[in-house]
Amino acid sequence: MTLAQRQRALLCDLFLELGPLAPTLDEGWKTQDLAAHLWIREHKPWAMLGVMMEKYKSLTERIQRDALHTHGFIGLVEQLRTPPLLIRPVDSVMNGAEFFIHHMDVLRANDRDQTLSPEDEESLRAPLKMFATKVAKTFGDRLVLDTNDGKQLELGRGTTPVHVIGKPSELLLFVSGRTDNAKVELVGEPDAVKKLTESTGGM
Repeated sequence: MTLAQRQRALLCDLFLELGPLAPTLDEGWKTQDLAAHLWIREHKPWAMLGVMMEKYKSLTERIQRDALHTHGFIGLVEQLRTPPLLIRPVDSVMNGAEFFIHHMDVLRANDRDQTLSPEDEESLRAPLKMFATKVAKTFGDRLVLDTNDGKQLELGRGTTPVHVIGKPSELLLFVSGRTDNAKVELVGEPDAVKKLTESTGGM
């Protein structure tokens, strides 16, 4: 199984265990809202405009509510277990980080956790670089990601670098906006650290 397949299965199991009203790290969302978000991402991708553009936010929220009303929480979760036909060929590429991050959103909001294999940690390096590149542009200074295997990714330029130290999975959580819940160490000038933290965005 790929990372995407494992994280998808584990998240769906967790959804059913905790029920529709359990907390998540996504502000304002319960597990039912996150399930609806993941469902429309794969079944009605055009409805995701509201995630990227504020003026469509209410449209996306309405479609999520409609999906919950139509299919029910359990129905959505059961449909999430298997990606649609058009997505299956690219599932491992587009969904490894997505389902890992959202699985962690539910785990850590409910005082739980998981440990990834070294192979899964390695597979998160590519999406980590993609997310970190976006953060570095907003940050405007030098961002240095140090993984605990001695590898380093340096992005941006500037005289006040901030080092973020941790496993690839924890660094990914940090640069995707889970700054308070990522198990990382931040090393740098306090003002630069604050600026970096404010530069991250949710997924």
